Amino acid sequence: MGSNVRPATSALLLATLAAILLGWALRPSGTGAAVRGCASFQSQAEAQQYFVEQGGGPRHAIGALDPDHDGVACEGLPGPYEGYATVGYNLAHHFFYGTATMPLLGGGGEGFACLMGNRHFPDASRRLNVFRVKPGPDEPLFGKEGVGAEAIESSGRLLWRANRVLRRSADYYAAFEQRIPLKPYGENECPGFRSASVLLGPGSR
Repeated sequence: MGSNVRPATSALLLATLAAILLGWALRPSGTGAAVRGCASFQSQAEAQQYFVEQGGGPRHAIGALDPDHDGVACEGLPGPYEGYATVGYNLAHHFFYGTATMPLLGGGGEGFACLMGNRHFPDASRRLNVFRVKPGPDEPLFGKEGVGAEAIESSGRLLWRANRVLRRSADYYAAFEQRIPLKPYGENECPGFRSASVLLGPGSR
């Protein structure tokens, strides 16, 4: 006995199934929206913000935004530029530490973006602070001046360390300050950015 499904109907069903499967393949985990591609962003910083908001990182790909899996999205885009930051805590020796992986300069430039400079001096080290998450305003742990980060030009990374004894576990994040604008009234090519919040301190893993 032959099939009751017409060839045209069968082809339509196959096309519909293929579209559904493609749609699922393009979705970021935990969301119902299709992943945006690099071409949909105006700057690397805009792409980086989206990438982090979607839960992206070196171990969590979001579409094709970070093909080399370093946590930095859409490195071919022009500035402004943001990096991918981390924060950790050494329980044995009582210090915070972390890195920020910075993007390559877009638009045919050489080297890595925004490795140097802070709100006071364009050629000094970039600065950050560590914040404890609280119900009200988050608490900065290192005063107004924060902590300086060492620039590793060969790898495009910022490394930092800051001593602090933690008496209890809490959620913390590292936030890099913006660099001063490259032009007096132009857009800041190196805006501030932050790591994800992480549970750190005694009893944390």
